[in-house]
Amino acid sequence: MFRYIKQALKKIQRQYLRNRERRNLPKAAPSVAEAILPLDADTYTITPHQLKEMVDENKRFILLDVREQWEYEMVHIPGAILIPLGELPRRCREITPAVEIVVYCHWGMRSLDAAFLLQQLGFKSVKSLVGGIDQWAQEIDTQLPQY
Repeated sequence: MFRYIKQALKKIQRQYLRNRERRNLPKAAPSVAEAILPLDADTYTITPHQLKEMVDENKRFILLDVREQWEYEMVHIPGAILIPLGELPRRCREITPAVEIVVYCHWGMRSLDAAFLLQQLGFKSVKSLVGGIDQWAQEIDTQLPQY
């Protein structure tokens, strides 16, 4: 019986070694942009100054905050609608798809995910605020607290 087990283990080992030799693993990991962003960042982002222009010109758009409730309570851009990123798939019907949407978070990573998700759900004009509320507070509204 031990002979059969030994033979079976050797067979498994040979198969493993053959499969390992055939694998074509990449020599380097993809860049952050390639790994995380499935969309063209330049097309789907907006700078704080561009957003400020939209506000000053009274353009019609939805400002969507995808941070958590506690972050929103701490600080938010006036007029923003809060829908945390985790709730966005089931609450996206609360957003008008025909209006331009500007999404923001703390530093801009969650908002990129949200922008991509909304694009996949059929929203046509979605942009992510570069640098999030942190950059907005540094460049536009310096009175806002930063965390």
